[in-house]
Amino acid sequence: MKIVLAGSPKISVKTFETIINNFDVVAIVTQPDRKKGRGMKMIETPVSLLASKYKIKTFKPEKISFIKEDLKKLNFDLFISFAFGQWVPESVLSLGKFKPINIHGSLLPKYRGASPIQYAILNGDRKIGITIIEMIKKMDAGNMLFKASKEISKETTTGEAFEIISNLANENIVEWINQIKIGNVLPTAQSNDFTLAPKIKKSFGEIKKDDYIEATLRKIKALNPFPGAFTFIDEKRLKIFNATTKKTKNAIPLNLKDGIIFINDYQYESKKRIKI
Repeated sequence: MKIVLAGSPKISVKTFETIINNFDVVAIVTQPDRKKGRGMKMIETPVSLLASKYKIKTFKPEKISFIKEDLKKLNFDLFISFAFGQWVPESVLSLGKFKPINIHGSLLPKYRGASPIQYAILNGDRKIGITIIEMIKKMDAGNMLFKASKEISKETTTGEAFEIISNLANENIVEWINQIKIGNVLPTAQSNDFTLAPKIKKSFGEIKKDDYIEATLRKIKALNPFPGAFTFIDEKRLKIFNATTKKTKNAIPLNLKDGIIFINDYQYESKKRIKI
């Protein structure tokens, strides 16, 4: 199996490394280097660093359609996307010998879109997982091939859920690719009863006094570590990593519509993070 991988963030790395060690990965496509941090230094994606480690041909296009001809020359078998961060046109999806697949971080048809893991935590789901789907023009709407899931607690944060999703993909991907290779797959169409999970804007994280306790605690966990829940105290912006309904010494109390929460893991802007 000659494989082309497309991905960008840390969540993709473990699974991609497993694929590299078990199959012939002929190229990796990732997002371009971006300026980040106070020094505005050019930073590679975690997947770009992985490609460098294994000396694999790497493409970093602003749009993947720009490298269509380069990919065509590779004469590859299977295209695999995992948190790539770009829309992939049909002209690229049609290049491989097998139908292209995407590793999606939810149990479809629940949570189509850019933020499936965050929405699972935000909605209080007690089970999360991944779905391998065939990639088509419409986002996250392709036939489902495989699923894997795991139960979580109500205290699970998005950061912890990302690690769970990464492990589920890594533990199963070799077997799943081999099943695709031998044609031992029965595609299942998604129902039209799906839930959207669009990209979460930073402004969504603001907590206000007319919010309710349960929804606020879920929001804090769903936005931990990024983009982060926050509020303003004495006109100072406070980023919130965790809070509880239990009165806690030295924690910051926050009045909400139906009671008080106590912020026990927080960071004022330009200050050090404090955990109670």
